[in-house]
Amino acid sequence: MDSKELKDLLISAIVLAFVFSYKGIQNLSALPRNFLISLFAISFAFIFHEMGHRYYARKFGCYSRFKMWKYGLFLAVAFTIITNGNFVFAAPGAVVIYPRIDLWGNVKKISRKENMIISAAGPIVNIILALISFAILKIFTFNMTEIVKEIMVYSIGINTWLAVFNLIPIPPLDGSKIFFYNWKIWSIIFLIALSLMVIL
Repeated sequence: MDSKELKDLLISAIVLAFVFSYKGIQNLSALPRNFLISLFAISFAFIFHEMGHRYYARKFGCYSRFKMWKYGLFLAVAFTIITNGNFVFAAPGAVVIYPRIDLWGNVKKISRKENMIISAAGPIVNIILALISFAILKIFTFNMTEIVKEIMVYSIGINTWLAVFNLIPIPPLDGSKIFFYNWKIWSIIFLIALSLMVIL
């Protein structure tokens, strides 16, 4: 990971932490504390989501890196302020995949199935993190400090939201690549994410 990619990840994480922690103009006094809690939770949810994409892209022989989407970050902040914190638009950027070219000039192309797996990796990571956070919250609830409980609650909310949002089958979101490859696989993953968002 180079300095440019790290910078893009950090800026995106900070913006997402703000939009998830902003609870309206009437609750500005709680924003600093909520922001720090959200930043901790989003660092795992967002960065692990992107690293899931990155890992499988590289596993399939391609070069990949996270690229920040400035317009998406602007929309995230704008929607949050306009809706007074009632709606989160979470599209800060994406993992861009570049095919590898070997010494003989052969281009490594990924199949539609491989592209689907790469796309599904991010939301699945969020589903797993949401379940882990829920398990930690339930198992250790009596031994937790209040701030750790809040971090786990934020983690559940952020991870389920990122999973559901990214699974919307509209390009360029992850869900579109899964849906157009196999709508049955998409349905299973989406229903699991949506169910967790409602239940947890």
